[in-house]
Amino acid sequence: MVFYTISYIYQFFDYEKIETYDRGSITILEEGILIDHKVLVQYAAIEYFSLHIDAYYEQRINMAMRTPMEQKSLGLKNTISFKTETGKLTRYFKLENKLRKELLEQTLLNLVTTNRFSRLDAKRTIKLIPERFRAHGRYKEFVIQQIKAGRINCTEGLLLHGYSSDAEAKMLRSKYCN
Repeated sequence: MVFYTISYIYQFFDYEKIETYDRGSITILEEGILIDHKVLVQYAAIEYFSLHIDAYYEQRINMAMRTPMEQKSLGLKNTISFKTETGKLTRYFKLENKLRKELLEQTLLNLVTTNRFSRLDAKRTIKLIPERFRAHGRYKEFVIQQIKAGRINCTEGLLLHGYSSDAEAKMLRSKYCN
């Protein structure tokens, strides 16, 4: 009983501690990122890009041994961060539901596989693709494209591409790494 009481009180002090005031808006468009409906940042100008999706609204966020009471996220702890020559911008954003999260991940896949982030390192660009698309054909084609262009080491690229056997690895190496 003591454990349940302490964990119930603790959850009010450790529940998604972030600043929740509205600092503006970010819109991901086809040609760039629109900040506060005024400034358009072209993808080609971005030197660093990071997107961290923690949880969407009402997603269960209990970890094992964190608390026996069920907690659900407010969807506010997601961050987008990018840097250009003029400066760096980091913002929290809210995800309303699972569909919005999946649409954002699909948009990120489209941006990466169409080479919008031309100034980013190839490995960093490949790691921007969400985990659920790693077995997807577009992901594998993009990795092969990066190997052919020489932007990524062959061995590392084949590891990112993924293969199921040594024979497949040898075939991929002979086809793309010469």
